[in-house]
Amino acid sequence: MKIFRRLLLGILVFVGVALIAGIGFFKYATHRVASRMAPPLLQRETKVVPDLAYRTLDGQLHHISESKGKIVFLDLWGTWCIQCVAEMPTVQALYDHYRNDPDVQFIIVSRLDSPATVRSYASRNHFVLPFYVTRDEDVPDTMYLRQYPATFIYARDGSIAAQHAGAANWDDSSVISFINRLKSQ
Repeated sequence: MKIFRRLLLGILVFVGVALIAGIGFFKYATHRVASRMAPPLLQRETKVVPDLAYRTLDGQLHHISESKGKIVFLDLWGTWCIQCVAEMPTVQALYDHYRNDPDVQFIIVSRLDSPATVRSYASRNHFVLPFYVTRDEDVPDTMYLRQYPATFIYARDGSIAAQHAGAANWDDSSVISFINRLKSQ
C-alpha cells in the first residue's frame, strides 16, 4: 500500500508539473503573438490559385471561387496548432472590425478537426468567427506554406493579394489599411 501511494503521488506530481509547463508554454506563445508586429502585407503581383473546397460545420460544401467580387481573409488553421490558437484572438478582432462590411468575407478553415471539435473550441473561447472545415486532400498544393496557420488575403478578382505563414497579429492597423486599399481597387 505504501508503494502504491508513492507511485500515485509521483504520477500526480509529474502530471502537475507537465500541466504547469504546458500552460506556461501556451501563455508564452500567446504573448509572442500579441507582441509580434503585423505580418508584412506588401501587395504583390497577384496569382490565381486553384479552387479551395471547404464545408460549413453543418456539412454544406463551398468553394473559394464563390467569394469572387469580395475581399477574402482565408485562414487555414487547426485546434491542434499552438500558433493557430495563439493568433485566433487577433483574427477575431479583425473580423469584428469588418463584421458588417459586405465587401469583406472571412473564411476560417480548420484542417484535421471535426465540426464538433471546432464548435467546442469556438464556444469555449467565445469566438464568433465564420468557421469551416476541410480535408487535407481538398487543399491545393500551392496553398501549403509549410507552416500553420497559413493565411491568404484575396483580391476581388479571386487572386491572392497577400499570404503569410505562421502566427501574426492580424488586428494591427497595417492589416486594416491593406484590406481597405484592396477594397478601393
